[in-house]
Amino acid sequence: MTRRPTFSELVWPSDPGGGNLPSEWASSQCFMILDWTWRAFDALMAKHAPAVDFSQPLEQLERDLVRCHFVEIQLLFASETDGYATVVPQHEWPELESRKSAAAKPPAYDLAFISTANRRWAWPIEAKVLPTSATLAEYLKDVNDKFVAGVASPLHGEGAMIAYLLQKDSTEVFFQNLAAKLEQSLQRASGFAERPHRVTEHVRTSNPNLRLHHLAMACAEPDR
Repeated sequence: MTRRPTFSELVWPSDPGGGNLPSEWASSQCFMILDWTWRAFDALMAKHAPAVDFSQPLEQLERDLVRCHFVEIQLLFASETDGYATVVPQHEWPELESRKSAAAKPPAYDLAFISTANRRWAWPIEAKVLPTSATLAEYLKDVNDKFVAGVASPLHGEGAMIAYLLQKDSTEVFFQNLAAKLEQSLQRASGFAERPHRVTEHVRTSNPNLRLHHLAMACAEPDR
């Protein structure tokens, strides 16, 4: 398929000799991005979750949690960077590298952190609400159809999935179920040993191999 260039592709053209630069950037920003994401969730739960009964049906819960989570990320970003950093947090950021045609709407990330040096580089996060630790179908769809397929993180090999867990069972149950479905062991993430945070690795044929973080964020229990 022949595609016309985008504005961003003209401003930040690919460097034939710099194929590893997006991956180096994504790896270097990983801890900061995930730390902000975790601490923003802590703040969201501490401020607002006590007023919410997550066992009742709630409309648009996934969109609502993501947008409120994003506000807390913005607040952390503003307080800790004085408005300038190597990345900028964004909500519903379109991944133009994975566009199919000029007219088609490109896929967008729930949350993303964009390089201030090259706006084509996005560090993506997708989020799913899980009513139980065993309801993994939609979560796995994003893992396989977006990340492993190369639609998400097409230029580098880093990204994350958030599981907003609504039941009070252990996050370890979620990880056990996820490991069984992915048919691989889940590794602990460096720097996040005390968090319910695991990592899987995936081989991709047309994109850099993937290192995917899984963040089990329990909404219904105070001790995460």
